[in-house]
Amino acid sequence: MLLVARAAGAAGPVSVGGYVDGLAVAPTEHSERQQPQGLVDAWVEGGPTSWLHGRLEMRGRIGGPFEGGSGVGFYDFGETFQNVSPAFDTPEAWLELRGKDVELRAGIQRFAWGKLDGAPPTDVLNPRDFHDPIVQDFEERKLGVPALTGTYYLPDVSALALNGLRATLAYLPWAVPPHLALLEERWFPTSLVPPSPVSIPVAPGTTLSVPIHLKTVNDTPPRDLAHGAIAFRLAGTWRESDWDVYHYTGQDTGPDLDAAPVAYMSAAGKVSVVNSLVQKHDTMHMTGVDWSTAWGPLTFRAEGAWLLGASYLSPFSLDEIKQIDVAKVLGALSPTHPVAFRLPRELFPSQDAIEWGIGADALWNGFQPLVQVNQTRITDSHPPLLIHDPETRITGVLRRRFLGERLELEVRGMYLIERGGFVVYPRATYRIRDDVRLRLGYLSVGGPSASYIGQFHDNDEVVMEARYTF
Repeated sequence: MLLVARAAGAAGPVSVGGYVDGLAVAPTEHSERQQPQGLVDAWVEGGPTSWLHGRLEMRGRIGGPFEGGSGVGFYDFGETFQNVSPAFDTPEAWLELRGKDVELRAGIQRFAWGKLDGAPPTDVLNPRDFHDPIVQDFEERKLGVPALTGTYYLPDVSALALNGLRATLAYLPWAVPPHLALLEERWFPTSLVPPSPVSIPVAPGTTLSVPIHLKTVNDTPPRDLAHGAIAFRLAGTWRESDWDVYHYTGQDTGPDLDAAPVAYMSAAGKVSVVNSLVQKHDTMHMTGVDWSTAWGPLTFRAEGAWLLGASYLSPFSLDEIKQIDVAKVLGALSPTHPVAFRLPRELFPSQDAIEWGIGADALWNGFQPLVQVNQTRITDSHPPLLIHDPETRITGVLRRRFLGERLELEVRGMYLIERGGFVVYPRATYRIRDDVRLRLGYLSVGGPSASYIGQFHDNDEVVMEARYTF
């Protein structure tokens, strides 16, 4: 249900809406628990005049995959590891001035770049929440960012069949990191967990058994002009096709961490290591294009992005841990003097890459199939990464509605060609009324541990959801 009200003297309607969502997960393997979650999202949008428009969206959550936190509060714009419950955030809160050919918008915003299903390679302005990275809807996982945007509507170029031209320039003064799972949560990446203890050679025929403890540390990005971001988009149509050209320069909005291990010695001479995962603030550049068109019953989409300095995970390697200069560390170590040292390689090295994808969907005899191929290719030299080079992913969706559109059966899946990881997520959705839906699904994840999907192979689960939309 959508409530529409008109204030006294207002030039346009004020729209109010939102939803209440309940989610429960039943693990079917030996993984960490996930508590039931309740979520409320409400928004209001409108304006007192034709030239002034605004939107405010608030969201509150309690329970869910979040573990290891305490207290009640609002999410912080600067921290990647945070967990409060109940928690509140503001996905959008902006005002917009509308002229004949120009729009200016300021406030907390979410951007929708790209045309591919899932995570389009050009959609990099908003960081995302990774506490529940598969079941939760991709757009709902986006975090709002403070931004100032201006859009100019250009005249058509009839000689070239170019219409609907518009150019958007966005300035993001604050770097906002993604929200990553905490150590106790079921979606914390196991590839980040080093083996413990580690047997390290210290002399011929002699090894030292060293326990390794892991923790997470926040490091808020600097609040200055050098750590902001700028983005540009030119969009339009050519004949029957939609197209966009993009550029972004700013903080990498994907997962980006550094490892900061420190060695300690007890009074009894026992050596241990505490390895801190500290959020980083690397700068990346993205230049990309996308295109879509309809041909008969089919809709085709294509998208590509050239990334400079993007962060990709390089998992812990036991062989590289053994390459540490143990003699140097032990020589400086004492019960009163811990020693910080570096791992042989970065945890999230910055790499240059090309990410592209093509997809098609249709409506055929009541079925709605979608097939998409994505590939990531690293273009410079790199250490071993969790993704293959190249990494090719096939994504498919098949859905069909029954019982007068009230029952929808759907299967979503993804397969990594080179490494064999996969996700299969069949689910059934039944609408009791237009504003009430019930959903039941089963998430199956598999593949080798040395893949970004396969590392979660123990996280199969039954998913139950109920949502009321108002």
